[in-house]
Formats: sequence, structure tokens, C-alpha cells
Amino acid sequence: MKAKQIIYINFALIALLIFMTIYQYNRIADFESQLGYNFQRTVKDTQFLLEHDGDPNIWVKTLQEKNGEFTLASHIGELTRLSRQYHMMNGKISMIGVMLDSLADDYHQIAVNIGNDVDYSNNKEEINRKKDFLIPLLNNIDSISGENERQYYKEFTDSESKTSNLVWREYKKYERED
Repeated sequence: MKAKQIIYINFALIALLIFMTIYQYNRIADFESQLGYNFQRTVKDTQFLLEHDGDPNIWVKTLQEKNGEFTLASHIGELTRLSRQYHMMNGKISMIGVMLDSLADDYHQIAVNIGNDVDYSNNKEEINRKKDFLIPLLNNIDSISGENERQYYKEFTDSESKTSNLVWREYKKYERED
């Protein structure tokens, strides 16, 4: 009788452990999907911001309007927010954050130069050069992972992933051109 009870208890424990393992696996998968979604959202937001609000000519015109510096400050704040999100990612991918910080500095410098009646054409060229680097890079990153949040998670957390190596390789190429 006692042997049967021990066998039933062991089966119950094994079943409970299997259930707990499956439950934990699903929770971890959900967590990875959520992080992947956040990474994906950051890439998409950056693409949108650079493609639609990145033209320095728009900001030169905006700065010449009344209170235009507040609108630019909002744009710079959004670049900085996105930059911080990249800085929290894998080491190689965080180089995008470095580029966004530099881009925000260039926009700020345009505002300073316009306010001081100094030539800002170099700043405009630099912004366009950085945009021309970042937009295709972000498009390539997005095409690697597609719409799959788990794939984004895998690509953005593995320092040897296709995405990480692409960012690092392209950033180093960009640095050599500079």
C-alpha cells in the first residue's frame, strides 16, 4: 500500500514539475517577445523620425519661425530618447545610439549657428550624411528580423548575430569614411 502511494506521489510530482516547466517556458517566451517588440518599435520609430522629420532644411525653416526652437527641442528630445533605447541594447547595436546622439548635437548646432548668424551648411551636410548612413542601415536591420518579435529579441541580444555584426561592420565603414 505504501509503495503505491509513493508511486502516485512521484507521478504527481513529475506531472507538477512538467507543468511548472511549461509554464516557466511560456513566461520566458512572452518576456522575450515583449522585449523584441520594444526593440522593433525602437527601430520603426527611428526610421519614421529620420525619414519624415530628419531633413535639416525643414528645421532651418522652422527655426526662422516664431518659437521654432521649441519644435526643434522636441525633435532633439525624441532623438535623445531613441538614442537611450539603443544604448540599453547589445554593445554593437548601441552604436546606433552614438550616431543618434551625434545627430542631435548637429541639430542643436544648427540652432546655435542660426541664432548667431553663422554659416550652418556644414551642419546640414553632416546631418544628411548621417541620415544617409542610418536610414539604409535601419532598413537592413528591419529586413533581417521582419515582423517577428522573437527574432528581434534574438538578433538584438546576441552580440554575434547577423544584425549585431551588420551594425558593427557598417559603423566601422562609416568611421573610415569620416
